[in-house]
Amino acid sequence: MKQCGKKLLCLVFAVMILMMTANAEDASTYMTYRQNAVELTAAKGLAITSGSFVVNEFSITGGQDPDGKNQIGQVHMLEDGEFIFEVGRSGSAAVAEWFNSKFSGYNDPSINGDRTTFDQTAGKLNFAFVGDLSLVVTSNEYPQGLSVTFPGIAFAQGSTGFSNNWWFAQLTGQHTKDSDGPDTLLTFGRTPSGETVFASFLRGGSGNGVNVVSLESIAVAEPAREYSYKVSDVQSAFHRLPIDGTQCNLEGFPGSYDPSVNHIQGYSLYNNKNNFPYVILTHSVSTAPYAHIVAGPKQGDEKWGFKTYLEGWRHPGGIQVIGDYVFVPSEHESSAHVALYDLRTLAVGELRRVERFDLSVNHKAGALGITSYKDAGGTEYYVLVVAHLDNENSVYHVYRAPAADGIEAASFTEVGSFPCNKDFQGFGLITEEETNDIYMIGLWSPSEGATFADYAYLYKLNAETWTIGEPLESIHMVSKGGLPGMMGVHFRYGAGTYVDQDGLLTISATERNSVLGSSLATDDWSPSPVN
Repeated sequence: MKQCGKKLLCLVFAVMILMMTANAEDASTYMTYRQNAVELTAAKGLAITSGSFVVNEFSITGGQDPDGKNQIGQVHMLEDGEFIFEVGRSGSAAVAEWFNSKFSGYNDPSINGDRTTFDQTAGKLNFAFVGDLSLVVTSNEYPQGLSVTFPGIAFAQGSTGFSNNWWFAQLTGQHTKDSDGPDTLLTFGRTPSGETVFASFLRGGSGNGVNVVSLESIAVAEPAREYSYKVSDVQSAFHRLPIDGTQCNLEGFPGSYDPSVNHIQGYSLYNNKNNFPYVILTHSVSTAPYAHIVAGPKQGDEKWGFKTYLEGWRHPGGIQVIGDYVFVPSEHESSAHVALYDLRTLAVGELRRVERFDLSVNHKAGALGITSYKDAGGTEYYVLVVAHLDNENSVYHVYRAPAADGIEAASFTEVGSFPCNKDFQGFGLITEEETNDIYMIGLWSPSEGATFADYAYLYKLNAETWTIGEPLESIHMVSKGGLPGMMGVHFRYGAGTYVDQDGLLTISATERNSVLGSSLATDDWSPSPVN
C-alpha cells in the first residue's frame, strides 16, 4: 500500500509540473492545439439563427500557433451556437497588455478595461481575436430576422482557477452599469441599410458560464430627437399647475446607497418616441469611485444603476432632458463637468455616454437647465444654464451653442451669468412655441419647522442680457409621500421639469432616498385642462 501511495503521489506531482509547464509564459517547449469554443446564446424572446466572425487582428502567446493556423481575414462560422478558435493555451502578460490597450479609453489616461463586460483589465490572456461579428437575430419584433454587424468585437481567453475564462469586448463598446449591476456591455452595430443598432451582451458573473456570451437585448435605434419640445403658452401652463402633487411610487430602485450620507440629487421624466415613460435620477455615492445615475421604466419593478464614469466626482446634480438626451452635471470642490447621455439606449437596458461631449467649467454645478430656441434671425441655438448653488449667494451661469450640427457636437461658450438668492436644487428651461421666449422654472425648498416648504417660481430669461428679473409668478405646492418631515418628497432632493412631445409641462420631485432598494415616492404636477 505504501508503494502504491508513493507512486500515486509521484504521478500527481508529475501532472502538476506538466500543467505548470503548459501554462508558462514561454511555452516553446510544450504546445498542443486546442479546440477553444465560445458559445453565443440569447435571452428569452431572442434567438441567434446564424453568425460569423471575421478576424481583423489578433494576439497569441508566443509558441501557441506554430503552424500559423490563425490568419487576418479568417472567417469563423457559428456552428451549433459556437465559434471555434484553434490555438494553444498559455497565458501571457504580453497578450493581456495588447488587449488592455485596445479596450480601455473613456477614462483616459487610466487603463481600466471599460470597453469589456468585466470593466477591468486582464492580467494574463492565452489569446485575443478582434474582428467583425455578424449575427441574424429573430424575436417578436423582428420575426423575419434582423441582420446586424458589430465591428471591433473581441473574443479573448484567460484562465481562472481550473477553467478557461472568456472575455468579450468592443472597441467602441461601453460598460455602463454600476458595481451592483451585471457584467454587460453596450455594443453598437449596423444593419445592411446603415441603421444603428444598440445591443447589450452579458459575459461574466453568475449570469452565464465561463465560455458563454449572451445577447440580452437588441434594438434598432430611432433617429435621435435633438431639440426641446415647446409649450404653447408657458405662463398659462404654469398658472394652471395644481397645488397638490400626484404621488407615484417607483419600484425596483437598485443598489444599496447609504441613506444617511447619500441622497437623490436630480430627477426627470422621459418619454421615448413611442411615448413609453421612463424616469432618470442622479444619486450621490460617497462610498464609490463614481456618482450614479438610476434609470428605468416608470412603471414596473426594474430600475438600472449606471455610473457617471468621472472617477472621484461623486456629487451629480439636478438634471434636465432635451429630446432623447439628458445633461448631467457633476461637481468636485470648486469645478464641475457637464456630461451628455443618450437615452435611446434605455431600450436595451443601457445608458450610452456621448464620449466626445464634456463641458468643463471652473465653478460648481449643483443643477442645470437646457433648452433650444431660435433667435430673431432664425438661427437655432442650445441654451444651458448651470447653477453654482450657494444658498442666497447662488450664481447661474449661461452657456450657448449653435445647434446646426446637433446636440452631440454642440460646443458651448459662456455668454453671461446672473445672481439669485434662491438655491434651486432643480430647475428647468422652457421655450414658448410662438414667441421662442425662454422661461425658467425654479424649484425651491426652504426649511419650515420640522419639514420643508415647496415653491415653484416662474422667470423669463432675457436672451440679450442673459439675466432674469423678478419672478412672474410663484406657487406654494404641497408634496406628499415618503418618510414624514424633511425626508419625504420635496424639491430639496430630486426635482425637475419635463416637456413631452405633446407640449405638456410636468414638474416632479422625489423623497430623499429609498431604503435598501425599497420603493421610492415621487410627486408629479401637470397643468389642469383649459376650460
